[in-house]
Amino acid sequence: MQLFILRHGQAEIQKTTDEVRNLTLTGRHEVSATVLRSLQDLQTVQQVWVSPLVRAQQTAKIACDILTQHAVTFSVRTTELLIPEAKPSLLFDALQSVQVESILWVSHQPLVGQFIDLFCDTYPGFHEMNTSSLACIDYQIAAAKLGALRWLRHANV
Repeated sequence: MQLFILRHGQAEIQKTTDEVRNLTLTGRHEVSATVLRSLQDLQTVQQVWVSPLVRAQQTAKIACDILTQHAVTFSVRTTELLIPEAKPSLLFDALQSVQVESILWVSHQPLVGQFIDLFCDTYPGFHEMNTSSLACIDYQIAAAKLGALRWLRHANV
């Protein structure tokens, strides 16, 4: 099975609350470039899970629009499990309950970095997830130390 993890694109500075920050124009371009560069790999995505925060929702819309334009069929689910302060350990249970071969998460730091390090058994902070970074993890069982990082791509517009 495959898990793709996309960190949201560059967002505007916080003006009111963190939850309502929008993507910048640069962030939008970087997300598009990352998804397009990884399009061949993303052809298998069957589900997209996304954080409810605005910048993640905007990132997911860009990714989903590109996938749809390339005839990829998937369902979308918004979940609090992917907010920045969520617990990585809770994601394993959620992933175990999924009956698909390929899933894309759109989320935030520090969650995505912590999850990748826990899943792939690396020391904290080993995998840098910049804005618009996309990781691919292969796994058979969704549990700590059982994932294999296939690749990690950073935005380079």
